[in-house]
Amino acid sequence: MSVPDVARVPRLMLVTDRLRSSLPLADLARSAVAGGVDLVQVREKDLAVDDLRRIVASIVEAVGDPARVSVNGDVGLAKGLGTGVHLPEEGAAVRQARQLLGSTVLIGRSVHSPESARQSEGADYLIAGHVFATASKPDRPPIGLEGLRRIVEAAPCPVLAIGGITATNAGSVIGAGAYGAAVVSAINGAVDPAEAACAIRRQLPGNKEFTVDATATKIEVTINGKAVGMDAGTTVQHFLESKGYQDRLVVVELNEAILPRASYPSTMLSTGDRVEIVHFVGGG
Repeated sequence: MSVPDVARVPRLMLVTDRLRSSLPLADLARSAVAGGVDLVQVREKDLAVDDLRRIVASIVEAVGDPARVSVNGDVGLAKGLGTGVHLPEEGAAVRQARQLLGSTVLIGRSVHSPESARQSEGADYLIAGHVFATASKPDRPPIGLEGLRRIVEAAPCPVLAIGGITATNAGSVIGAGAYGAAVVSAINGAVDPAEAACAIRRQLPGNKEFTVDATATKIEVTINGKAVGMDAGTTVQHFLESKGYQDRLVVVELNEAILPRASYPSTMLSTGDRVEIVHFVGGG
């Protein structure tokens, strides 16, 4: 019987959902890791493989370490990019994934019952849920804290709770025996993902004084040929206002394409963006 290396099991996982995210996924991941997320699971099941590969690669670049990233379901993509893999309950067997990826790659699996947990030998961690009611699964009743407790007792490795996890209830899943938490809505939908992650992380064992790593929430953008640092999540509109520009008196070119003025408030800047601003002097 293999023994999981608990030291590498995440306490706090972000599970991505680009349709709910307040930021591009690479910026979301960077901000969430700054707030205490140990592992970013990329779960974008509707994407074509090439699109998914690009997103995962951008997240790996954003967080700076493929070991902090896991791909949902696609063992081959995980092997190609050097990330971990998270297996759906009805997906590939843990044994098959381990044979392909080797002993050092982080492998997780979703489970919804004690029986499924018992069949997960070889995984580094399990994700059990959904524990609390969640809008993403309105037709399925939550397993509750008692259901989580039964899965923890049956599991051969640490268990992370998922489903409706917030800073308010994270402590209760730890009380039920969970090792940590996997979070979707509370971080994806947050205006400040770093602060949202930090608030949850503080409820996990040994992290009462956890703080946001402010340096990791910064991005660097080239503005008119000069490198400029700014906060992740900054929109074109916010940047113009911070520099005293009136948007009706400027033309903005983003990565060599003219940006429509109506897009200024919704277009978030990312590390590596190249921006040219032409400012016209008002008068009359």
